[in-house]
Amino acid sequence: MSEVDQFIKKFSGLTEEYTFYDGSVVLRYDPKDHVYLLIKPDGTLERQEGVTNICHILDKSVVLIPWACKMMAQKLIASIQFTDGSAELNYDSFTKLVNLSKSAHKDKLEDAGEVGHSAHAWIEKYIKWVLNETHTLDLMPFDDRAQNACLAALNWMESHNVRWIGTERKVYSRKYKYAGTMDGLCLVDACENPNCCKYHFKNRLTISDWKTSNQLYIEFILQTAAYKSAYEEETGQHVEDIWIIRLGKEDAQFDPWHVNLDLASKGWNAFLKALDLKRDMDEVEEGVDLMKSEQRELKKAEKAAQKEEDLKIRCKSAGKYKGKRKPACNGGHPCETCLKKYAEEQVAKEQRLLQLAETKPAKKVKKLPHELLENLQKVLDKT
Repeated sequence: MSEVDQFIKKFSGLTEEYTFYDGSVVLRYDPKDHVYLLIKPDGTLERQEGVTNICHILDKSVVLIPWACKMMAQKLIASIQFTDGSAELNYDSFTKLVNLSKSAHKDKLEDAGEVGHSAHAWIEKYIKWVLNETHTLDLMPFDDRAQNACLAALNWMESHNVRWIGTERKVYSRKYKYAGTMDGLCLVDACENPNCCKYHFKNRLTISDWKTSNQLYIEFILQTAAYKSAYEEETGQHVEDIWIIRLGKEDAQFDPWHVNLDLASKGWNAFLKALDLKRDMDEVEEGVDLMKSEQRELKKAEKAAQKEEDLKIRCKSAGKYKGKRKPACNGGHPCETCLKKYAEEQVAKEQRLLQLAETKPAKKVKKLPHELLENLQKVLDKT
């Protein structure tokens, strides 16, 4: 069993191998941590950046925070039962509803994610069916919104005479060490709608990317530009067009971003900067984690030293602390317990010495000082 197979057996969940550059580069994907792993010549695995993770470094809070507030407000209003246009709620009930409404945006995202996943999965199967990679085609998803998204995709394909080359194709940049997955690679013609295609063209090699979000975000430009660059780097083919298509879940219409080469070039430059920032931020986070770990260890050592010092103070009068030896109480009882046990041991020792002196009077026996015996007896009397 190779080292890679041993690694996979130990850390299950990695995908099958993906090969690039005529088999000279082999990657695996870890869906749990969303990272690609490069298999090096010695069999070890080296983490590679993922396009989506890189693009996520862009700030979308300007849009997402108001949207999250809107989702919370809608859920809160829907949770209140109104009678004749009014509602009576005590403080505890209202607080409970507010706290329950705080998760509205997460619920919405999960629901939207399921719809988007269903639509993407069916579109992928459709393209593979067109390419004769599968012999049968499943029915469209049961959810109406997912169906609408699928219909929107078919509408775009038909209106632009799309001829598919591949779908869900992995791409990897050996130069910049990042990987990702293209939704589609195809040949595209211009449609007859001037609002969609401003000029006529035919047979353009195109990267297509499906989106089921409510709007299109700038990061999608960076994402698809990265796919384009990686594909061109490996194959030497020139990608002429990028289409980012938002699939309408309510109206079954497509909303396209037809990205020209000038905009794609700007998106590529921005992606490289995001890649550098992502790597710098990872190094900063590693440094912070190391610093926090060192601080925790230092505090742990200080706490242990303080505890050791406390034991010295608590048990020193009982005479039980000697170097690293633990006191009789082991730090779990008040010092009176230590004193009592010590006194009992000393009195018993004195009695043994007296008995020894009676049986062997000729031998000198070291006795405890009278004053110490009195102090020990006082301890015993108090306890």
